[in-house]
Amino acid sequence: MKIRSTLHLDGKTFPLQLFPVLQETDDHLILKLAAFVFFHAREPFVVTSPQQHAALANQDFFPDLMMADYSNQVTLWVQCGKTTLHKLSKVTNRFRDARIWMLMAQPHEARQMAENLEEEGNNRIEVWSFQYGEFERWKKLVQEQNDIIGEANETSMNLVINNEMFMTELQRIR
Repeated sequence: MKIRSTLHLDGKTFPLQLFPVLQETDDHLILKLAAFVFFHAREPFVVTSPQQHAALANQDFFPDLMMADYSNQVTLWVQCGKTTLHKLSKVTNRFRDARIWMLMAQPHEARQMAENLEEEGNNRIEVWSFQYGEFERWKKLVQEQNDIIGEANETSMNLVINNEMFMTELQRIR
């Protein structure tokens, strides 16, 4: 699946194209679209390889979305869906000043990730989730071509997507 969207959010228009990198699933791309909507005001960079941005030089892994300051220091690392604790540990060690934000589709997945991070002693990562049933509603509305109009912030959306209303608030698990 490739997702092409035109987003009209909070008075700004953003074209956005998402396509699978490596073995990314449709659900992963749909989460990535949601994360972009949540952070649209900061105009995050969609990453498809570590070679795309100088802030990721010599890295063997990369986020789904990121922001960097003018000195090419990562300031925001957005990870969508499940990932390994090993990768998250490396991210927190290498990007000490970055805000690390995870978006999970299901609350039970987010709680499991939060528990695992707690056991590892990793306290830097924010874990957020759609509420039960909300990701499925979002997923049904997302198509290969999308027109998204509305407003959003880092924790909520109030949108019309492809002529259907969608409102949700994320829940912070950690």
